[in-house]
Amino acid sequence: MTHIRVPPSSSCSAFWDPGRVTRLRKRSCTQQTGGELQSFHKKIRVQGLSEKMKSMRSFKWLLLFVAFSGLHLNARGTGETVIQNDFLRVVYDSATGGIDVYRRDGSLLIHDAGTSWNTNLGKAFCAGLETFRGKSVSVFEDEIGKGQMLRLSYEDERSLVRTEWLISLYNNVPGIVFETVLTHHGRGEINLKSIVPLELTGKASGYFRWPGAEKCITNGPMYYDPGMLQHLDSTFTRRNFYGETKGGVPVNQDLSGNPRTVQSWWNAGIFSGYDQDGLSLGYIENKTGMGRIQLLKQTPEKLLVVAESVLNPGFLLKSGRKIRSDRLLINFAGSPYQCLEEYADIMGRAGHARPGSIVNGWCNWFYTHDVYSEEEILENTRFIAEHLRGYGLQYIQIDEGFQIWHGDWRGNSRFPRGLKGLNAEIKKLGLKPGVWISPFVVSDTTALFKQHPDWFLKNADGSLKRIGPWPGVDTDWYRNEKPRRYGLDITHPQAEKWFKDLIDTLANRWGFEMIKVDFVAWTVFSADHFWDASATPAQVYSRAMDIMRKTAGEDCHILDCGPGNVSIGSINSMRIEYDQNYGYRKDVWTQYFRGPACSAGAMGKRYFFNNRTWTNDADHVCLDLLSDQQARAAASLISLSGGNLMSGDRLTWLDPGKIEILKKIFPAAHVNSMPVDLFDNDPQTSFIVPVSKTFDEWIVAGFFNPDLERPVEKRFSCDRMRLDPNKTYLVYDFWNEAFLGEIRGEIGLSVDPGGVRLVSIHEKKTFPQFISTTRHSLQGLVEIEDVFFEDSLNVLKGISLAPAGSRHDVIIYMPDGYSWSPVENKLFQDFGNFTIKMVDSKFLRIRLDFSGVERIEWEVRFRKRTKDDG
Repeated sequence: MTHIRVPPSSSCSAFWDPGRVTRLRKRSCTQQTGGELQSFHKKIRVQGLSEKMKSMRSFKWLLLFVAFSGLHLNARGTGETVIQNDFLRVVYDSATGGIDVYRRDGSLLIHDAGTSWNTNLGKAFCAGLETFRGKSVSVFEDEIGKGQMLRLSYEDERSLVRTEWLISLYNNVPGIVFETVLTHHGRGEINLKSIVPLELTGKASGYFRWPGAEKCITNGPMYYDPGMLQHLDSTFTRRNFYGETKGGVPVNQDLSGNPRTVQSWWNAGIFSGYDQDGLSLGYIENKTGMGRIQLLKQTPEKLLVVAESVLNPGFLLKSGRKIRSDRLLINFAGSPYQCLEEYADIMGRAGHARPGSIVNGWCNWFYTHDVYSEEEILENTRFIAEHLRGYGLQYIQIDEGFQIWHGDWRGNSRFPRGLKGLNAEIKKLGLKPGVWISPFVVSDTTALFKQHPDWFLKNADGSLKRIGPWPGVDTDWYRNEKPRRYGLDITHPQAEKWFKDLIDTLANRWGFEMIKVDFVAWTVFSADHFWDASATPAQVYSRAMDIMRKTAGEDCHILDCGPGNVSIGSINSMRIEYDQNYGYRKDVWTQYFRGPACSAGAMGKRYFFNNRTWTNDADHVCLDLLSDQQARAAASLISLSGGNLMSGDRLTWLDPGKIEILKKIFPAAHVNSMPVDLFDNDPQTSFIVPVSKTFDEWIVAGFFNPDLERPVEKRFSCDRMRLDPNKTYLVYDFWNEAFLGEIRGEIGLSVDPGGVRLVSIHEKKTFPQFISTTRHSLQGLVEIEDVFFEDSLNVLKGISLAPAGSRHDVIIYMPDGYSWSPVENKLFQDFGNFTIKMVDSKFLRIRLDFSGVERIEWEVRFRKRTKDDG
């Protein structure tokens, strides 16, 4: 194995030519070995100071010293606009090789941008005139749209690597895309560690200009770390839920020494105010590396940025091969929400996202953990078929514990029917079977491991690599773990075939219609290298999920407990939070509402991915150990997520009142919730869901109180709630079945300890209108097919849907000028399968009885008062 090393002088010798110095930038294509160079340009400056100052005889030498020292006397007035759209223009300075980006109002956005890459020997800068080989501009069109691309080429004869830096503007996107492509055309192999498509570190005067940046939201590697809300002027404290991440650790250390440097995975959102422009930095895809972003607020106007596609320690770029960083998008919009949502929209289009499928189901994990039987599953399945199937619950997902060993995925002795037989019983009851697997984990007790040790990940020295979630090898967990586990390496052709056969067996032979994938962080993404040393973890995982999708088929729902930012396009949904519920009452509440990694915090910081890149999975609804008030809060939260909805209790033992709570949240609706307090607190505790149907539009809002001892006041302007501040709205409390009054300009209410206020908010109309129901938490989205008011007849008509045998109410508001009175009775009127009753002077309740039917047409005839009525 040959590793290419570039001598320090190879690309910097021209600095010693006084005739060329004014044409060179500080940044050049040089690999720096940490202790050997220590900062080559610093060395130049020291030598320039000690030697050149002695011989300064003229102003010419003074200018030469300034050029060497990096003090920019040049005002950069020689730049030309090379590409532009309606939002940005990119300027290239032929005298310095510099790249600046301006907004169309003339304000500077990016100054002195650069790119770099890192090897086992150190860092290579590749944006200088000395290594510059040319530039070109082209037009292109892809999944995102049409645009223009600036291609800058750099090459150093001794480095043997051509670097192409691609800078793109899409015609209709207020943002800019950076990508770096490396081609190794020398001999041997290069131990490449990472590629940096954008570097603005201040070392070469680079920075990002964004005045007023105050906070940011980060992202974490996968489900267990959804990121955090970070003040940019405060010390950044990284949260490691499972110990140090075993892969994807940043290689570039230019900003890491500052305690305020923020580190994020995949993307970050910058906040300057709810009424100010928002800024997003994020990778459009992560098919090559693990996208990392480092941010440092240098001044009130300047941000330093390193965006890095991290590979794996043993990756080798072979001679004649090419590798590209993933594309980094920097986009801005009129609000911090809009820029995040537009980033996710672009990511979804580029990644061919498939978020249309939702799981409404039940899973045994949080009740049984990994010890349970076939009969446990079937008892709950029979209960669901009788009581909850009609409300939209469809999937029965078995979790860890059914298998013989990791790597031997047949049912163990507690499953006498076998998994195929179990699935047949589930399907007989009209439900769909799902399964949990960790396909890259294999125990040393299996025949697979014993017969094929060459199919597994290796350490750098070639020995078999043990894998596991333990923090490190110096722990009793690591030393005492039995059986020991190893990571399947699907870059080995026979291991890939085994993996494909496993998915084929699960989906096509045994009949599972949902597959949940887990234990990814410490398998594929912990690899030092693969059997194919030119493969990266992101490439391997993307390949694996593509195989899974093609083998399992389009109708199989794939839930990823790995990084959806890598597997987008193959998966349907992604688990987004840290599962903390392990058997105790306090853990259940923590699961939903305490800490930045709880369901509420994950729903908040990852809200914009839902229905754009995948369907969010905010974890199971477990109500058994909660009070009724807490149960309503937890159920409301997951219902508002707009993602997968999975019950996690032993339903055969669940209190009937909590079964009724479950009925009011199934099925999940494909909606997009938004945290009103995204940049106020972490976890976020106030969410809105805009509901739009052909007959009306309204807002459903959930205001939560994690504190179990004290009430909390919630107050937001209508602007923050996405409501018109100049209009009047009607607010109705779902769980308490109470009208809370009218609002205009702002909403304010109190939430009890451990409680929720789940309200509908309708614009007040001049005629009678529906404002809520008692059937579903989204109050009309699922159960109302149509509502319309016939003004000429003063009749409100509607069509409602519900499971046969059920009952629920529709709530009607009567504005001033309208009245209703029964014909045959004083307070109510029966109409076959519905009854109308006065609640008070402004409200009617329509009680619908779905005995033997699932659809009811109803109507209410009003009397319109006239002046003659007094």
